[in-house]
Amino acid sequence: MKKQLIALAVCGAFCGLAQAEGGSVTVYGIVDAGLMTQSKTTGAPTTTATGTTYANAGSATGFVDAQMLPSIYGFKGTEDLGGGLKAGFTLEGGLDTANGLHNSPGVLQTQIFGREAKLTLGGDWGTVAAGLQVDPAFVANLGTEPRGDTDALSSLEHWIFATFANGSGPGSNGVTLQGGIFDANSISYTYAGNGLYVGALYGFGGIAGSSSANSQYSIGASYSTMGITVAAGYVEDKANVPATATTSAYTGANSEIWHVGAGYEFGQFAVRLQYSEFKFNYNPLNGSAGDVVKDIGVGFDWKVGANKLNLAYYNSKDTGAAKAAELTGFPLGGKTNEWAIADFYSLSKRTTLYAQLAGVKADQDAGDSAALGGIYVTNAGGLAALPGATTTYFGLGVQHTF
Repeated sequence: MKKQLIALAVCGAFCGLAQAEGGSVTVYGIVDAGLMTQSKTTGAPTTTATGTTYANAGSATGFVDAQMLPSIYGFKGTEDLGGGLKAGFTLEGGLDTANGLHNSPGVLQTQIFGREAKLTLGGDWGTVAAGLQVDPAFVANLGTEPRGDTDALSSLEHWIFATFANGSGPGSNGVTLQGGIFDANSISYTYAGNGLYVGALYGFGGIAGSSSANSQYSIGASYSTMGITVAAGYVEDKANVPATATTSAYTGANSEIWHVGAGYEFGQFAVRLQYSEFKFNYNPLNGSAGDVVKDIGVGFDWKVGANKLNLAYYNSKDTGAAKAAELTGFPLGGKTNEWAIADFYSLSKRTTLYAQLAGVKADQDAGDSAALGGIYVTNAGGLAALPGATTTYFGLGVQHTF
């Protein structure tokens, strides 16, 4: 289960092998497209002495790229150097099937290879990689996330918002990656074998006069045996300007994420449980944060032939905003509850039809815990569920890997 999730969500399904001198090159990708209806959308805010309320901008139906998996394309190559040593590379980009742009939902980028661009050197002892690459803490959580980190309506949305416009991209090359699943200017070590995955990464900041500004580090691990999977990870991204201990409400883009999870697969059934904490605009010198979303989720899978049913429930609370409210007097930091049902039907090994139905109930004072994906509404509040109400989602789509 975990190996399949990693292959699909991070690197795609590999095929189309082309032979080159002393090695091989693989072309791979995913195309995921569909339609979604959202019953309510977040409209303009109204702020008073007692807090902020949001208007309902109405329902919306639209074309949605990547409800389940990102639409991607990539090239992966290896060369056998002898003595058990292999060199390789990965070049991977995202696209939006709605318009063909170099975007993945929540990961705004203009680079052709904006997801991965790395060189690797490895053997039985593991792999060292350098360049733009997937965060190892995120890889570790794939096997225990209740919905497998679907691109809509999963804890993936919290991960993206926690690192949105963070300092992990610019360095000295002028490139900004919004969404810290992909770590720029980094080196890493990973080992995967015998049910064990371990990854550690450091991203260089490239900021003159500071060894820590704009840097990041991440560690993740998971282990699977006899149907049981356990996983944990921690990542911290630092803003591209140094924090100061005297700043009580730091406005930089530091973020801190950690998670622990467990799963069990037995026959046609699987269950997963995960707890995660996402700190937005976090100041590591004094512990203050603009938002702290604490999220717990449970998921259940049932496979029958070519069909797989997934049931999931999430409870999230933005406690960071609630802490800030103690100083401002505003009743911020509400809860968000989500239930979701998704059904997948495999027409072949590469093509899958899916449908999903979800309900998201957000408190009136819910902060970023309500940002769970959906239809991007340009004249309203974007992807968030409407605070103070229950928003329902219904989506249909098709997914093809190559």
